[in-house]
Amino acid sequence: MIKKFFSIIGVFALVCFSFYYTSLATTIIKNNDPIMKQIIKVSENYKEQPINAILVKNNITPGISGLEVDVDRSYESMKKYGSFNENLMVFKSLTPSVSVSNIYDKYITGGNEKNQVVSLVITVEDYSYIENIIDILDSKEVKATFFVSTDIVEESPDIVKLINDSYHQVELKSYDYNIDSLKKSKKTIKDITKKDIGFCYSEEENLTILTNCSNKKLYTIIPSIKTSNFPYSDVKNGLKSGSIISLNNNTHTLRELKYIINYINQKGYKIVTLEELIRE
Repeated sequence: MIKKFFSIIGVFALVCFSFYYTSLATTIIKNNDPIMKQIIKVSENYKEQPINAILVKNNITPGISGLEVDVDRSYESMKKYGSFNENLMVFKSLTPSVSVSNIYDKYITGGNEKNQVVSLVITVEDYSYIENIIDILDSKEVKATFFVSTDIVEESPDIVKLINDSYHQVELKSYDYNIDSLKKSKKTIKDITKKDIGFCYSEEENLTILTNCSNKKLYTIIPSIKTSNFPYSDVKNGLKSGSIISLNNNTHTLRELKYIINYINQKGYKIVTLEELIRE
C-alpha cells in the first residue's frame, strides 16, 4: 500500500516536471525567436504612460488611459506569417492608478482637456420640443445625454423610449436622488434601455445629491456651461475642451442648437455622451 502510494506520488511529480520543463523550453525558444526579440526591442517606442485623474478639492477630472504593446499576442499575430511586421502589433490599455472609474464622491465638471471632446446635456422637465431637439441632433449625427425628470419618466415612459431609440444616453434628474423615490424610475429606464443609469445632475455643489449618488455608485456632474435664454452666446463664451454644456428642452435651445453644434465642430471638438466623456 505504501509502495503504491509513493509510486503514485512519483508519477505525479514526473508529470508536473514534464509540464514545467515543456513550458520552460517553449518560453526559452519563444524568447530567442528573432520575431519576439524585435517585438521586445521596439515595444518601448509605443508605450504611452497613463495620466492620472486630477483631484482638486471636491472635483475630479478624468484621467487618460495609457498604452503598451501586448508582447505575447503580438508574437502570436506575427508568428503565423513567419516574420516581424509592425502592422500586426497588438496593444493593451494601461489604467491610471488614480482613476475616475472608482471615485464617486467628487463632482465631475468636465472631461480631460487633452481628449478634445465635449458633451451636450439636455435637461427634460416637461414634454416640450423633445422630438424636435432629437431631430436636430440626429441630422447633425450628434449624440447627447438627456437627464429626464422622475415625473416625466413615470408619466410618459414613451419619452425615454424615443430618446433611447435614437441612441442617445438617458439618465435621471431628481431633486435629491433619494433612493426610495428613484427606485421605480430607475427600473423604468432600465426596462427600456437595458442599462443602469450612471450619472446624477446638479447645477451647483449639493452634498445631499453627492452623498446619495456616491452611495449608489453614480457619478455627480456639474455642467461647466449652464445656458440661459441665449445658449449660443453662452457656449461661444465658455467653450473649451472637456466642457459639459447644459441645455433645457425649450424654445431657446430649439432655436440655436444647430448653430451651437456647428460652432463646436468648427472649433475642432467632438461631441460625445457623458459616458464617453469620462471614459479613461
